[in-house]
Amino acid sequence: MLKKHNRIGKILANIGIYLFAIGFALNPTLGVPDIPEPYSSFSVPLIVIGIVLSVTSNFSRKKD
Repeated sequence: MLKKHNRIGKILANIGIYLFAIGFALNPTLGVPDIPEPYSSFSVPLIVIGIVLSVTSNFSRKKD
């Protein structure tokens, strides 16, 4: 999946995937329903930041 990315692109993609997964898990309607309120408010920003990092990693490709 990440063979065509350079080092920065791989790092951005991995961080983006992890942030998206954490945000998805903190969302009370999608992930764990018994998350306390202060933590569940971080779910949407983490999901958005994860998606943005994953998309920006596509712009850092290796030169052929």
